[in-house]
Amino acid sequence: MKAYKFAIVSVVLAVAVFAVQPPFAAAQQEQAASGVLRGAFPATLVKPLDSKKLKDGDQVVLQTSAPIRSNGMLLPSGSKIYGHITQAQARSKGDSQSSLAMVFDKIEVNKGRELPMKGVLQAVAPALPANAPDTSGMMGSGQMMPGHGDSSTMPNAGGVAGPNSGIHSIDAGSGPHPVLNNESQGVLGFKNMEMDKDHVLTCSGKELKLDGGTQMMVRAEIQMPVQ
Repeated sequence: MKAYKFAIVSVVLAVAVFAVQPPFAAAQQEQAASGVLRGAFPATLVKPLDSKKLKDGDQVVLQTSAPIRSNGMLLPSGSKIYGHITQAQARSKGDSQSSLAMVFDKIEVNKGRELPMKGVLQAVAPALPANAPDTSGMMGSGQMMPGHGDSSTMPNAGGVAGPNSGIHSIDAGSGPHPVLNNESQGVLGFKNMEMDKDHVLTCSGKELKLDGGTQMMVRAEIQMPVQ
């Protein structure tokens, strides 16, 4: 009798375990199907920024200036990137400099659909002149590589770069203009402006201004949806 009861209990437990396994297996498959893309891509500032007029939380909008490709995914040039200001300070009495910092939160993949991202400035350079030749070949396309593990840690973009780090230049009749590429780091082409290891821009002027069209190299982690 005891053996008979034990057999019944064993069958019930086996059925219970079998019933629990599919959702668990599905969760594992879902986790494996999602992923993080890491890399850098070129973009331009849509609207000008002025540290004197900005405050923490104000929106920043960029648009990609070259396609982003990875594992069959293609984001066309002109895709919108949305971020926000994390620091904005104009030089006042007793201050030695103005500062500006921002991060990027999401990227548009098509109209009405966006993907979350964590992005920082890797490099910044002045806007290219309207009569500048096509520079897409110099910039290269954004290269995003699949990553694994915790996406809470941003990739290290390296230290503060010198004035000629990863720089290509064009001459549009008004002198040479730097063109950012994936290897560019720091501040290129702006006088009296620097970027520190925390991606904060600083300058000695009364305020720090970036015109619309300013070139930016964004280093980011993009959270991909479950396939």
